Amino acid sequence: MSFVVASSHLAPGLLRVGLASLGLLALALPAAAQREDRITVTINRVTAVDKADIFGKADFYAKVTIAGDTQTTPVARQTNNIRPNWKISTRVPRGKHAIKIQMFDKDPGKPDDQIDINRVDNKRDLDFEINTASCRVSGFADSYSCGDTIVRTGNERKKAEIHFTVKVGR
Repeated sequence: MSFVVASSHLAPGLLRVGLASLGLLALALPAAAQREDRITVTINRVTAVDKADIFGKADFYAKVTIAGDTQTTPVARQTNNIRPNWKISTRVPRGKHAIKIQMFDKDPGKPDDQIDINRVDNKRDLDFEINTASCRVSGFADSYSCGDTIVRTGNERKKAEIHFTVKVGR
């Protein structure tokens, strides 16, 4: 008995697996269901480089968007140097996916302040891409692989240094 994988005569994105010797169709599944990965962004450390909060220490939290799915971390209250080990994960089909990291200082009673974690002027957040097939992170001047610690520091008022990793698993 032999197996055949073919995609002809099916709607785009479907994969057909049949039993060649019997000429039977065993199953038809979306191709994306065949290879799915989990992207995990871990924020290991955030350090205020200047005063993030006029009334005291920062109340840091992050918003992380992976392939369009935005998640918000808990707030770390009244600390300018945190090691939160925040893990944000999303399941995605194998391929290239956009990631955005934004840091904020929570301000009760008024809009939260976005913290600058990007060395590029007038751009406070980090936008980059991960290829889950090759485990390469792109969008920075330096080249990174999955699991590498990436460190970025902002240049403008209310800035911080962030240490994070990006990993791909199944």
